[in-house]
Amino acid sequence: MLDRQDNDKQNALQVTEAANRAGAIVTDHIRSIIDQAEASAAEIRRAAEVEADAVRQRAAESAARILERIDALDGPLSELVAGLQREADSLTSDFDRSR
Repeated sequence: MLDRQDNDKQNALQVTEAANRAGAIVTDHIRSIIDQAEASAAEIRRAAEVEADAVRQRAAESAARILERIDALDGPLSELVAGLQREADSLTSDFDRSR
């Protein structure tokens, strides 16, 4: 009877050890999957940041070009406004003299 109990204990111990090994294998596999997913997420995040930086850079460059164009128009527009003001003053002066 003792041999059978010893045998049952031995079998139970072997089953427990096998279950523990299987659990460790599954745990390692799950950890590997999680690590890969985290690495992939970090790479996606880095790529998105690089792309966002490029978009911001292009937007800043476009804004700078627009400001340059506005500045380039400032001189000619100021001259036009000054010329129109002189014409209006001249017409007003001519009208006042003709009265």
